Amino acid sequence: MKLTPYSRINNVLEGKEIDRIPFTVYWLMFPRGEAERKLRNEGVAIVERVPLYHIEYPNIELISREYFENGKRLINKEYHTPVGTVSSLFTKESTNDTSWWQSDYYIKKTEDYRIMEYIIDNMIYVPDFQAFSLTVKRYGEDGYVIGNTEYSPMNRLIYDLIGMERFCFDLLDNKEKLLSLYRLIWNRQKDMFKICEESPAKVISYGGNISQEVIGADRFKQYYLPCLNEFADVMHKNNKLASCHYDAKMSSLVELVAASRTDIIEAFTPFPTGDLSLADVREVWKDKVIWINFPSSVFVESEERILYELCRILKDAGSDIRFLIGITEDVPEENWRRSFHTINTKLRDKGQLLRNI
Repeated sequence: MKLTPYSRINNVLEGKEIDRIPFTVYWLMFPRGEAERKLRNEGVAIVERVPLYHIEYPNIELISREYFENGKRLINKEYHTPVGTVSSLFTKESTNDTSWWQSDYYIKKTEDYRIMEYIIDNMIYVPDFQAFSLTVKRYGEDGYVIGNTEYSPMNRLIYDLIGMERFCFDLLDNKEKLLSLYRLIWNRQKDMFKICEESPAKVISYGGNISQEVIGADRFKQYYLPCLNEFADVMHKNNKLASCHYDAKMSSLVELVAASRTDIIEAFTPFPTGDLSLADVREVWKDKVIWINFPSSVFVESEERILYELCRILKDAGSDIRFLIGITEDVPEENWRRSFHTINTKLRDKGQLLRNI
């Protein structure tokens, strides 16, 4: 039995038989060209996350200004509302050119909470399935397309609106305003949940990038799990799978994640980049699909070290077929061809035997 890249992934998600462990790469981390084409011909699957909606802002003017400063490419985004203006500055990541990094955040002072509440309260989630359906058609059997959404409410605050530093201060000094905005975002996201339920996507990603060092287990249980579980429950009504991007260190959250109703633990990054091995979580998450991010720190090491870590991961996976190996983080330009080839060759030639080491 030889499966296509799409069928291989789909069978894992459905708990069906596979011919080898899938190896997937995010579309952003897979530069197009000769090496990429050869790897795809040898079974590597591209995975792309595509939004299922767009957002409209009636009575709000959004101004985006792009410019260069000291050799850096910047974008300043401003929301002009009847109750005031907020802005945020973004810098283009220069190494791999795949991300924009926020240099400052929309909420810079207490008065900005009122403006952001107006923006969130007036935003409209609009279903938009065309790009998703077109991407599915383009990939065919060569890859897998995941429906994409946004951060859960608390991480929207941390990563999009306030920033980590101010979040920590406001959680103590301005807690009621922070939690009021948290509740408003959660309430508005219910419209987005409904859109996802009605979308053509089978797997939908919601939330992730959770920092246990800042959040801790108690706040994760109080502010993250209810949102993640509600999203999963809505998806399950239409036989869809809920995925969460858990790419950070997770040792304090293992049991809580196990208790969540999320189906796919995506981007879990084992030791040595993360603070857990696959063996540490496999039995605890036995009812979840574990779609790991191969530890990115290993890619700068020798081929022998890459193979050593791969064999250890496969041994930890054992005979569980609900397991995939992915690339969800940037890999240095000088390393990705060799590293991806090393992993894929071993999985292609010995993908089942290695599981019994």
